[in-house]
Amino acid sequence: MKAIIFDCDGVLVNTEILSARAYRDVYARHGLTITPDMFLRMIGLKQADILKQLRGIEGGLLPPEGDAELTEMVLGLIRDEVAATEGLVDFVHGLQVPFCVASSSDVPRIRLSLETAEVIGWFEGRIFSSTMVSRGKPAPDLFLLAARQLGVAPGDCVVFEDSVAGITAAVAAGMTGIGYTGGGHLPPEQAERLRAAGASAVIGHWREAPGVFGN
Repeated sequence: MKAIIFDCDGVLVNTEILSARAYRDVYARHGLTITPDMFLRMIGLKQADILKQLRGIEGGLLPPEGDAELTEMVLGLIRDEVAATEGLVDFVHGLQVPFCVASSSDVPRIRLSLETAEVIGWFEGRIFSSTMVSRGKPAPDLFLLAARQLGVAPGDCVVFEDSVAGITAAVAAGMTGIGYTGGGHLPPEQAERLRAAGASAVIGHWREAPGVFGN
């Protein structure tokens, strides 16, 4: 293992649980329902792919004003409540290899999340977004871009991901995917879903991370 690639939302920071609250509240305001299973299927996808999924669900799409409300609420919650996931600071402080963040969110949102959580300094110059590639997760493009920029072969990279799409992308890139379920937004069965997608291990807290790759 020569480099680590972190997903952002739900892995570095607790934004997924905030996004779930925003989706639930804004959809309810417009007389619509977004179920936990619907939200779970959206985790890890870029916005365009989320919209494709929602178009296939009756009542899944918000009116245009609802989209603006949703974005505003998510960003407001990030500014007010986002935090680094428990144990992350200690884990990252002990790393002896290069690392970066590769997320389906756009760069402004990634930066807002990391700045508010007070961990942006670790990732300056090493922030990669799905907006930088033509295909988002579960395609491997974003992770391959991150590996190239770090100057590390894909097979020498470890990826921490909370989503099936993310683990699928890591495996497709020829990397080692490790599932992370400590973000507070996932059901217990997500660990098995991540393993089924190809995760070599699944951890629920960052203190478990060194044991999965011997660092």
